[in-house]
Amino acid sequence: MFWGGTKEKRSFADRHESSKAYIEFMRPRCAELARVLKPTGSFYYHCDWHASHYVRVMLDQIFGEGNFQSEIIWHRTLAKGLALAGFPSNHDTIFYYGGGKKLTFNRPYIAYDPDNLDEKTSSKYSHRDPDGRVYRLDNLINPSQDRPNLTYESLGVKRVWRWTKQRMQEAYENGLVVQTRPGTVPQFKRYLDEQEGRPIDTVWTDIPPINSQAQERLGYPTQKPLALLDRIVRASSNEHDVVLDAFCGCGTALVAAENLKRQWIGIDISPTACRVIAKRRRDVCGLKEGQEAWLAGRGFMVEGLPMSEGQLRKLPLFEFENWAVIVLGGIPNKTQVGDMGIDGRIYPVSAAPERKGKATGHLDFMDDWYPVQVKQKDKAGRPDIDSFEAMMTRNDRKKGFFVSFDYSSDALTEIGAFFRKSGRVIIPLTVREILDEQIAHKLA
Repeated sequence: MFWGGTKEKRSFADRHESSKAYIEFMRPRCAELARVLKPTGSFYYHCDWHASHYVRVMLDQIFGEGNFQSEIIWHRTLAKGLALAGFPSNHDTIFYYGGGKKLTFNRPYIAYDPDNLDEKTSSKYSHRDPDGRVYRLDNLINPSQDRPNLTYESLGVKRVWRWTKQRMQEAYENGLVVQTRPGTVPQFKRYLDEQEGRPIDTVWTDIPPINSQAQERLGYPTQKPLALLDRIVRASSNEHDVVLDAFCGCGTALVAAENLKRQWIGIDISPTACRVIAKRRRDVCGLKEGQEAWLAGRGFMVEGLPMSEGQLRKLPLFEFENWAVIVLGGIPNKTQVGDMGIDGRIYPVSAAPERKGKATGHLDFMDDWYPVQVKQKDKAGRPDIDSFEAMMTRNDRKKGFFVSFDYSSDALTEIGAFFRKSGRVIIPLTVREILDEQIAHKLA
């Protein structure tokens, strides 16, 4: 995926075509994930408002409406004081589907904050010890009165109790059984910090996004906070289960899975992302890379990274074009002829900076796209660049990407002249730069 700026206005037709391209890109991938999902497994899909309605329809078709579990709202930011014409968008959506009727689910809770309780909880837990621990008084009387072995006198009061006499005495000596006044029925002190907490519902307001000062921040545009993935992995898997993230980016889900003693598999089409993930496995998780360490259960392997230049030169043209576009995070053009100089499009679907007072979302793919042109040539020349410039001008594109094995000096000179004349940017990428993962700063 790629991130970038937005335009103030786009026609409905342009927006529709952009969302259509995105759904067409995701559908076969989601279908394959549904195919391998176990009946005990879960599927989570994270998106924002731009495509959530289209995504929900697609997922219902693939997984079945009966396997839809929840629509989770992640309230990731507070509304900013901007002069907006409508309500500011400050949440993302997470669709949660199950693989069948044997769904694994561990209900998550949020620990109670004794200094910030809701009205219902504070009315129950209305007592506080000198050390600050909050508690409520609970009933110790047995609902069944026909229990001779539990009928005895405690603190001067004879009742049918829930506990044996020995347990009652031990609890009293430990300060857990109290009598508010002489002659009243003893009660049990139930401490708030010993309870499971407040059950988490479908609106998550307690997990902030990654900010510029966050220690876990890697600079990856679509990075999610570890707390978000930790909650999802905990809720829908147990130790030693397999967690698969098919769009793993910088690998946060894999870190959460490793920390929680799950097995994991990560997939990403970007070689740069794969190396970021590998580095994070080594630095954060303390794992070793390589087959030997992986077989011993103490490491991981990275497979399927781009091949050599020699192998790429031998690929059929259309396969070479697809490789280049996909490795840049774009969507290849399915048309092999008559593509009008566009071999692929990169949709900016990541979190973008605010521009002109407008807050953008991390799936802002409908507001802009960048063309990609690929030439399987030793050196792309001036005529190749001229054709690409004409296409960018015709489609009113401000930025485009060109991929070749190398460029002639005339081609590079023309790229500079085109920018000075029109303000439009062409990013020339070589296959070697892509293989050496030296393109991250050019994609920003």
